[in-house]
This record gives sequence, structure tokens and C-alpha cells, in this order.
Amino acid sequence: MSDILIEARNLSKEYIRGKQEVVMALNAIDLQIPRAKMVLVTGPSGSGKSTLLNVLSGLDMPTEGKVIYEDENIADWEEERLSKFRQENVGFIFQNWELIRTQTALENIECPLYPRKIKSKEIRMRAISLLKQVGLWDKVDNYPDELSGGEQQRIGIARALVGKPRIIFADEPTGNLDTDNAASIMRLLKSFTKRDTSILVVTHNEDLKRYADASHQLSNGRFV
Repeated sequence: MSDILIEARNLSKEYIRGKQEVVMALNAIDLQIPRAKMVLVTGPSGSGKSTLLNVLSGLDMPTEGKVIYEDENIADWEEERLSKFRQENVGFIFQNWELIRTQTALENIECPLYPRKIKSKEIRMRAISLLKQVGLWDKVDNYPDELSGGEQQRIGIARALVGKPRIIFADEPTGNLDTDNAASIMRLLKSFTKRDTSILVVTHNEDLKRYADASHQLSNGRFV
């Protein structure tokens, strides 16, 4: 079995802005994400970070190049297979947490599993276990508006992990947090690589490099 979980090969993505302008969001990107490691991609706003996450996760298709997952190019897959791939193998963490305001902390963690054929008892057990692991068991019945920013992001991490993903894509996971909370979140994320979960973090924050096993800098769609 290869040590590389996902690999981008000569990956490019173009968008059409207006009637004629071509925007090269990604330009000939090569990137390897090893198993059970954290990889960091830094760059300013507009450098192509979010586009990279979208293409690697199959939410968007590349204009050129390949995304190799277990010896297959997922850019060749139909949407139904891509959807199943994301459901079973991928977790997402967002800058703004994206929690459901009308659900409790526990219910927010459980919700990604409802489309899958998993018994309700198993769903509840997984969510409770993760709530304890992220240190928020005392917030089990709290709603997002009753939680701090750092607590909401911990719920977001637990939600991303509840499906037992092989990789987590994190888009600016500390962008709305102060320095102490950001450090806490990165240490928490890093701890899950010990459970054979790969993590790709994209961020503008260069200080987060110290948590990563490998880091790359993106500028105008290219690695520099």
C-alpha cells in the first residue's frame, strides 16, 4: 500500500470571468498528501487555496491534470460515485463553522451520518465519544449560539470526524479564532493524524506551519 493517500498531478483549474477573461485559479500543481500526516498550504486570499480543496475533494473538476486516490483518477468519476466517495472518506472543516443553529452540539455532530446506513445507536455512540474527545461533554445540549467561537470550531471538528474519514479538508480552520484558541484547534487536529487520518489545511496564517508535517506556499495558483 502506498504511503500517499491523495496526489495531485499537473493540476490546473480555469474559470471564465465575464465574457472573455480567463482566470487560472490553479496552474500545474503537483501535491502529495501522505497517510496520517498533516499538510499545510498557505497563501493570501485569491491565491487558489479554496479551489485546491474543492478540486481535491471532487467538489469541482480540474481543467487539466489528475487527482489520484488509491490508483484511480477521481476526475474521471461520475457525480454519484464522487458523492459516495466524499460521504465515506472525506470530512470538511470550515472557517465559519457552518453549524446548524437549531440543533444541539450533539445533534450537529450526528447529522452527517443520517444519510448513511448506520444504526441510530451507533450514530449516538460515535457523537458522544467525539464530544468527549474534543473536551465539550458538558456542552452536549447547548446550541451553537450558546458556545464560544473556539467551542463551535471543536464541534465542527467532531462533526468532520464522525464519519471516520480518511482525509479532512480544513479551509481556514482558525481564521476566526484568537491566538490561544487557534493553537488549541491545531493541536487537536494534529492529534487525529495518530488515528490514520490525513489532514490538508489551507490558511493565510504562516504561523501554523509548525504544526504541519509538510507545508507549501501558494501564490497566483502556483506553488512557490
